[in-house]
Amino acid sequence: MARRFRPLAVLGCLLMGFIAVLAFRARPASPESRVPRRYQLAALIERQRRTTTDLQHQVEDLRRQIDVLRASGAGQQAGSAALDLELQNASEAAGLSAMRGAGLKVTLDDSSRVKAPGGNVNDLVVHSQDVQAVVNAAWHAGAEAVSINGQRLVSTSAVLCVGNTLLLNGSVQSPPYEVTAIGAAREPFEADALVKRLHTAAESFGLRFSVVEDDKLKVPAFAGSVSTDLARPVSPVR
Repeated sequence: MARRFRPLAVLGCLLMGFIAVLAFRARPASPESRVPRRYQLAALIERQRRTTTDLQHQVEDLRRQIDVLRASGAGQQAGSAALDLELQNASEAAGLSAMRGAGLKVTLDDSSRVKAPGGNVNDLVVHSQDVQAVVNAAWHAGAEAVSINGQRLVSTSAVLCVGNTLLLNGSVQSPPYEVTAIGAAREPFEADALVKRLHTAAESFGLRFSVVEDDKLKVPAFAGSVSTDLARPVSPVR
């Protein structure tokens, strides 16, 4: 009698397996998978931006603690004043110290026009290369410290385009873009070929491009990580 029920048992197992497969395939996809890829990327950038902001706050807090400890230990070691001055100079050169002084404040913003004269809507917006051109001209004009929308630029900073925004030091920046350049002189800045081109584009397409001299500028300290994983010392040339 047991042998008669074996085919039925096998058939029943196969039927249950088939139903399980159908049930698995019939499960609705996750809501996130239905979102277009560009929106998934935007959400990822926003999550990374929040993480970066939290880490920057932690770094700022740790640096404040270091400054307090360094100040409390000043004078306990012979030559500490000279070492502290050397450390301060190195911090300023690396962008790890806030700076104040005279220089230039440059503002770039998209046009308020609806239609471009030539029909190309890209002519009505500020691009990453425009901001990079201003930064390069500021360095050439003698800038000692530069920031974009309060983000300090250091040797590892890069101005990256993400849609109609900029990704800078892990944070997303939107126009208007305010470039603060302490130490930059106006005459050599305005003499830069790309700066002249930006003035022309501003007049032609209604872009906002203004350059103002200010003797009370502030550039914050860089709040990100300064460690490098792929760099190595270069052997001195003999």
